[in-house]
Amino acid sequence: MTFEPFTFKDLEQLKAFEPPGWGDLVPRFRYHLENSFCKPVKLMVAGKMTAIGTIIFHKDSAWLASIIVHPESRNMGYGTAITRFLIDAVDQEKYPTIYLDATDMGYPVYKKLGFKPEMQYAHLKTDRPVTDRRLSNAVISYSPEFLPELLAMDKFVSAEDRADTITGHLHSAMLFVSNKSLEGYYLPALANGLIIAVNEVAGIELMNCRLQHVDFAVLPEANTAAINYLLQQNLVQFRISRRMYMGKKREWQAGKIYNRISGQLG
Repeated sequence: MTFEPFTFKDLEQLKAFEPPGWGDLVPRFRYHLENSFCKPVKLMVAGKMTAIGTIIFHKDSAWLASIIVHPESRNMGYGTAITRFLIDAVDQEKYPTIYLDATDMGYPVYKKLGFKPEMQYAHLKTDRPVTDRRLSNAVISYSPEFLPELLAMDKFVSAEDRADTITGHLHSAMLFVSNKSLEGYYLPALANGLIIAVNEVAGIELMNCRLQHVDFAVLPEANTAAINYLLQQNLVQFRISRRMYMGKKREWQAGKIYNRISGQLG
């Protein structure tokens, strides 16, 4: 059993690893390979790729992501082995908090390794995008003048410095600006489409913008106003996942997240 860097050549093997409902793994692992702040890893057993996973680094925090064991090798301890390897590969003096988003399958493994549950995410979906909502004039296309406010808002809400991730996905961003002040933003190009807003009006308007193009939403259960609004729009909650952490606990603002980035980044 050895741990090795995941390579571009390994992308062709990902189809066999796909858990139900996860979709195509190739784009996410290609993203990991193309960005220097990601460290994708594979576990090799008898010459075969048996488990995979990734570390994604922010300035002073890290996320473990896409931890998957090949279906033929599950319940043999390989999920625990690769998770422990990823944890040990994080310098916890430099990155004092490690996060992950746990499915029902992974939750017992992560809990046993020392991760603590922090918040549940509600996963909702609809049969069709919500297209009959007229957007507020306060919703505008991205303008660089709002970058300092946007990054400050993201850091305040997430309690992480995610500037490297955020700034690479601003070309299609939508902003909610009232009285020349930024009150929320939506990044459609960043994974599932991050929405952060400092108030309910901005958050719901940006959710309406997003729901014109997609048929699902994932957000912290603490944002009850947003979830209730989505239920009124005929979205249905179909599952939950659990945000977990190891190390330093941070005071993030779950109620101001109107759609998370993804299971890889919160």
